[in-house]
Amino acid sequence: AVVSTQSTGNFPAIEEVDDLDLIPDEELEETYMERIAGLKEMFPSPVRTGSSHLLGATKSSSLWLYNFVREAIWITTTSAIILALPLAIEVTQIQAQDDLKKARNEKLFEAKV
Repeated sequence: AVVSTQSTGNFPAIEEVDDLDLIPDEELEETYMERIAGLKEMFPSPVRTGSSHLLGATKSSSLWLYNFVREAIWITTTSAIILALPLAIEVTQIQAQDDLKKARNEKLFEAKV
């Protein structure tokens, strides 16, 4: 840091020049994390604490809801497979038997005519 002292009147003017002050503003790039960290100074502590608690509650609620929906889908799917799949197979077999009987009956009646 460069310190320049130029006196104006009775008081000397002290100006601290940081290395970042020497770089033009157009060339400075700030990351998003640096910007978010800079917002910390903008909001008072109770607001930051409240928003932190709200974010934590939202995260835990979202995780709970995700796990609940995931388990509900698993239970529904496995129950449907265990209960409905044997019934569907049985119905398919009965329909196949009926189709065979119809085909056999059609051949019998065609032969008599």
